[in-house]
Amino acid sequence: MPKFQIDWEIECDFSLFGIGSHVGSHRLCFELNRLFGWQLSYDRMLENLSKSGATEHIVHRYMDEDLGFDVALVLNRVPEGILASGASSFDYLLRVRQGVEEELEIIKTIRKSNLVTLVTSVNPENSGAIDAMFELDKL
Repeated sequence: MPKFQIDWEIECDFSLFGIGSHVGSHRLCFELNRLFGWQLSYDRMLENLSKSGATEHIVHRYMDEDLGFDVALVLNRVPEGILASGASSFDYLLRVRQGVEEELEIIKTIRKSNLVTLVTSVNPENSGAIDAMFELDKL
């Protein structure tokens, strides 16, 4: 009997950025709000189930439906574990809907902050956080 291999490509409608910072999520939100004019605020706790157990990660979010804008800052590293194993060196993950990151110059603008030690783009599929990023769209 022949074996079938399913090649399933996931199409992401967002960009993902990894951020290294020594400050708490509320302080980083305040800084991103200052830099971009956003209104990031607490949205929810995102639960992640892994082999080592369940972890909860803080999510701050800003949405403007009129402009089609959606950005979420997710705490990646907590004492109990990591949300995105492929992005374990980052403290935070910033998810930005596709199409607006070029206009905002996300990386260039965030690098201006003294509170951020590292910021770079991350491949969502290789990060291990793709399920969690899609989970943000569910209520």
